[in-house]
Amino acid sequence: MNKFQVSGFKFQVSVSGRWTLNVGCCTLLLLLLPSLASAIPWSERVGKLSSKELSPEDITLLSSDEYRDKRNKLTMRRIKPSDSGTDWDTDPTAIPFMLYQVNKRTDLPIYVNNDGLDLSTDDIFEHMIVYLTAHHAWSLNEKETENLGKWLKRGGTLLLDDCYNKGSPFTDSVQPEVGKMIPDAEATILIWGDKKVAKVFNMVYKNEWPGSSLEYMRSWQYFMLDDRAAVFFTPNDDGCGWEISTPPTASNPIGEGIGHGGDNLQREQFYQWITNWMMWVYSH
Repeated sequence: MNKFQVSGFKFQVSVSGRWTLNVGCCTLLLLLLPSLASAIPWSERVGKLSSKELSPEDITLLSSDEYRDKRNKLTMRRIKPSDSGTDWDTDPTAIPFMLYQVNKRTDLPIYVNNDGLDLSTDDIFEHMIVYLTAHHAWSLNEKETENLGKWLKRGGTLLLDDCYNKGSPFTDSVQPEVGKMIPDAEATILIWGDKKVAKVFNMVYKNEWPGSSLEYMRSWQYFMLDDRAAVFFTPNDDGCGWEISTPPTASNPIGEGIGHGGDNLQREQFYQWITNWMMWVYSH
């Protein structure tokens, strides 16, 4: 069994090539999870804050060197396909402020890098989670598909998010493109009672999850690889729910949205879903 270190996490590689976290890292996360399970919505913690609004300096801290140091930190990188027709950089504030919210809700450190990730390079192997969103159809070239397939085989997790939210060419691209990475892969609707991913939206917050919208055909889906959920797909445009038009303040800890991401109650739900999902991915 080979050992190596990626982004500050120690991994062991079995004969099959799958990543497993070093026992010390898993132990740390497992110790943290009981306290996370009792976490209350960040909006309810406002009473502990002063009434002073976050300054521009506080907000720009998200792009500072401290947050760009990725060692032992939660992160999600945005994929930049070589296909010029893919508007991969839509929702530009989504990932930085989603990670900001995850940090505030769990007290776990984060790494923020909103630059596009080139899948044709080895940079992908430095990360555990990558994300792709767009309004249009998308496709990956041979090298991108090869690297992403290897990365998934080694334990990476891919999140796909349809930015159109009404069924679109992006959704139509999911099955054929994932099928290139994971031959014969088929999507499974994520619903209550699913034994393989039963806790994916029940890690920190005990609430409804995207599976509750099955009657509207808006539920999340996932694709299995080596008996684990390696690719998740949301048709709900979660990224627009993470986006902000004004920064968080003491009186409004989630900031104001961009209008079509839902009202703040809906946006709070998006933040709770992704917080649960991030904790599940990093601990499974």
